Amino acid sequence: MDEEDVSPRMRVLSAEEASYRFHETLLEVLKRLNQAEEERAPPVQGMELVELERIMRTFWTMHPGDEEETAETALRLLLENGLVRERDDPQYAWDRKRTLGTRYTITTLGKSYLVRQLEETERIR
Repeated sequence: MDEEDVSPRMRVLSAEEASYRFHETLLEVLKRLNQAEEERAPPVQGMELVELERIMRTFWTMHPGDEEETAETALRLLLENGLVRERDDPQYAWDRKRTLGTRYTITTLGKSYLVRQLEETERIR
């Protein structure tokens, strides 16, 4: 069986490819959190993990081989590095018609990192 015959989900990624894909996932998480912050009205800010996973499904369909559990891993790494903040204050969100639990928001440091990365890859000018 040739490498061309192997489905993208079955192909083993090199360490460099895997790290690049994970970096793309980190940037996508930051983009989604930034977008949510711009669209949602205070005082209820941030996204729950399940909301983030749901909204990132389109990203994962364009990146075969990536697994949805990488959202949790990405959030953990972003939290450890101060690019994302965790909010544990339960609040009722009228737009979602329910009380929200743990939510994640992008920090100022996360925004500056996102902008810098997008500029470096010439995605924004």
